[in-house]
Amino acid sequence: MSSSCSTPTPCYTAPSPSGKEPLQVCVHSAEEDFTRLAPEWRSLMEARSHAHPFYDPAWLATWWKHLGSGEIHICTIGRQGEPLLAIAPLTLREDGVMRFIGGEDLTDYLDIIAREGAHFEAWGALLEYLNSSAAPPWKELVLHSTPEDSPTVAYFSASENTATIEPEEVCPVITLPDSWDDYTGMLGQREERELRRKIRKANMEPGLEFHRTLAEKELENDIEEFVHLHKLSQPEKADFWNESRLAFFKNMSREMLDRGWLDLSIMRVDDHPVAANFSLDYGDRIYLYNSGFDPGERELSAGLVLLAQNIEQAIQAGRTSFDMLRGDEPYKYRFAAKDEAIKCIRLTREGA
Repeated sequence: MSSSCSTPTPCYTAPSPSGKEPLQVCVHSAEEDFTRLAPEWRSLMEARSHAHPFYDPAWLATWWKHLGSGEIHICTIGRQGEPLLAIAPLTLREDGVMRFIGGEDLTDYLDIIAREGAHFEAWGALLEYLNSSAAPPWKELVLHSTPEDSPTVAYFSASENTATIEPEEVCPVITLPDSWDDYTGMLGQREERELRRKIRKANMEPGLEFHRTLAEKELENDIEEFVHLHKLSQPEKADFWNESRLAFFKNMSREMLDRGWLDLSIMRVDDHPVAANFSLDYGDRIYLYNSGFDPGERELSAGLVLLAQNIEQAIQAGRTSFDMLRGDEPYKYRFAAKDEAIKCIRLTREGA
């Protein structure tokens, strides 16, 4: 298999149902493999139509560094002498559960990364390997956070294995039109009137400023303001910001800024931060990853106004979707979001 990365030996050879050359499944088990595989990994992301930033090796490597446990099993699937067909970033826990690297606690979408049209062939080879004597002693494959429209869900729905597919969560997504007026026209009359009123009121506030993080020298202060606002707005989630999650967030923010995908915006009044949105800008979609606001500034409707400003900027930038990610909080639907489902796929090992 063609690869600029170190390839472990031996690799498992799986027969190809298409009559082509057999596929090889190679397992990479070191943290350094995230970096070594990154060029081909990102090439695969660019070669499929439904990639998300959470599939990027920098995101997954950062999650593993701060929150991962068990064994790394990054499986590459391809033919000798050809570019990779797919990469499956998996981890095996001590209890025998194999799952995607990334964890559904902080990663909204998870999947294998495969070339367009190659998911079925890649999964067939991967399951051949996983059910062979060469595979590690896994007992159950649990694939959280798989987008409903992924070919992975179609594969496990159509295949003859005993996988179960369960609804897990929804991600409300706004389909963006070509203009802000067209967007507000998508809202209900009451919602549109209230939104425009609150935006006008905020814009009359002396000292109002919208800031976006563009440089690394701004990042540390901006992340501190974001975390502070998140804690203020959700005191019931005080335990969220433990040492590991905070370290992941800071490290991941720098990685996303380096990739050009970070969209961290802060609304300030007289230099006082009142709302912050942590988003990712990837492909034609904005991903609203997390947010916070100062409840002491509730009269300003800062969180709502900043979100509206982010949506307007996304429209101006030509993005086609604004993804509000996991959770069916009522405010998301007031912005004309529609649910996109994510699934959990479970498969028990043959003979387990």
